[in-house]
Amino acid sequence: MQIRTRLTLQFTLLVSTIVVLSFLAIYFFASQFTEQDFERRLREKAITSAILLIKVDQVDTTLLKIIDRAKRDNLYRETIRVFDHEGKEIYHSGDTIRLPINAQLFAEVQAEGEHKLRYEEFTVAAIPFRDRGKDYVIIALAEDVNGYNRLVDLRRLLMAQCFILIGLVFISGWIYSGRALRPIQKVIADVQSVSPQNLSHRLEESKHPDEIGKLISMFNGLLARIENAFKLQKMFVSNVSHELKNPLTNITSQLEVTLLNERPREEYQHTIKSVLEDIKSLNHLSVSLLELARLTHDSDTFTMAEVRLDEILWDARDRVAAIDLSYKIEIIIENMPEDESRLMVNGNPHLLKTAFQNIIENACKFSDGQAEVKLVCRPGELEVRVQDNGPGIEQEDLENVFQPFFRTDATSKVKGYGVGLSLSQRIISIHKGKISIESTPGQGTQLLVTLPSAHGF
Repeated sequence: MQIRTRLTLQFTLLVSTIVVLSFLAIYFFASQFTEQDFERRLREKAITSAILLIKVDQVDTTLLKIIDRAKRDNLYRETIRVFDHEGKEIYHSGDTIRLPINAQLFAEVQAEGEHKLRYEEFTVAAIPFRDRGKDYVIIALAEDVNGYNRLVDLRRLLMAQCFILIGLVFISGWIYSGRALRPIQKVIADVQSVSPQNLSHRLEESKHPDEIGKLISMFNGLLARIENAFKLQKMFVSNVSHELKNPLTNITSQLEVTLLNERPREEYQHTIKSVLEDIKSLNHLSVSLLELARLTHDSDTFTMAEVRLDEILWDARDRVAAIDLSYKIEIIIENMPEDESRLMVNGNPHLLKTAFQNIIENACKFSDGQAEVKLVCRPGELEVRVQDNGPGIEQEDLENVFQPFFRTDATSKVKGYGVGLSLSQRIISIHKGKISIESTPGQGTQLLVTLPSAHGF
């Protein structure tokens, strides 16, 4: 069932319930008012007849009957009977109805006062009356035909109005829900026009800051992130293809040239060493890509433990120094705490060593082989600053340095693939840390890594 239909039915049900309850209340109070008004009129006529019969000496039963018949406001099937204190009937008007009277009713009226009751379709009023020290009981009954007919007419009118109003409410609800959902229908039409070929398309922003406007803004933000992800994916594939093409082309060309003619043994050995070097580069690239993919998809499966960050830095320094003996790396610890537990972080030792190894190796590779690593202990966190004296990075390139395979013009001649910083950023993110880079062209580059302390001092 569509939202428009559901809204219309719910709106109709709600309003119809209110209308029906209102009409029931109207009918109930009208019925009560009609009944009370008829009882009042019946009582007044009974009291009037008793006064004329008992208080006026010139009026006897015969004259009173003549007067009653001459009245134009007699009630339908009206009967009035007057009894003395002994229960003897001294007057009655109307011969069509004989209400059975018992001693219990007399006793209740004399003891408790006026009684009102129903007898078949009649309204009955039993009224005590006292005059000149004598007690009387007046029994009056009549049928409220006019009131009943008015209630029937009112009931029919309310039922007809109820059905008409429900129909009008349904039509109004259908129109109103259609107008209310019109912006959503427009959003649906705009969304259907979005495809991978036109991810730059954006939904028209709403002029009103309502829920639909917020939804459009959020969806446009989602489209922007998806478009950026597609661009990064295309760039990633393009860069991977390029990085794989170069060593494969070198291997192919070297082997083809070697096979053209018979060569001395030394040339074969030289070719094999060159091909082996290219294969090692391919292997290093594939391992880096697999590690990056594994960190992206299985970041919650790594075992975490408390490790000392200074020991991680020393191990990473030794790994980098083993790659190239000319690298000079200095490690400085500021504010060395007396409590060694302040140097502890929650992390995976292998991943942290890999991250800092890539960072330190980049600092050495893109400078003169020297790097300074400074560990600063702060309340609740540990900060690592890796400084080099290389050529620096242009401001427009800083935002892309953590993208896979991104390399600036200044570093394009240095051997590498541009995967190390991306891998390090993902590792630091897994450890709930932050990584940033500051650089000034011609003055070197500083990379900052902040990790939360394991004990939160």
